[in-house]
Amino acid sequence: MAQNRFHTRQAAMALLKMAKATSDPNVAARLVEAAAELKEQAGELPPPTGPKAADIQTEG
Repeated sequence: MAQNRFHTRQAAMALLKMAKATSDPNVAARLVEAAAELKEQAGELPPPTGPKAADIQTEG
């Protein structure tokens, strides 16, 4: 499921980039709306579950 959310959010970001690149305000508005819908479908991403970096202590 998380992989699907990742791809959905990536697609939304691509739509926003296209909206920024177009000179047609109607197309830009539709692309932004589509990106917002995709982000809404993806929902919040869970916090990362990978290994955490170890604390580094320095002498001082």
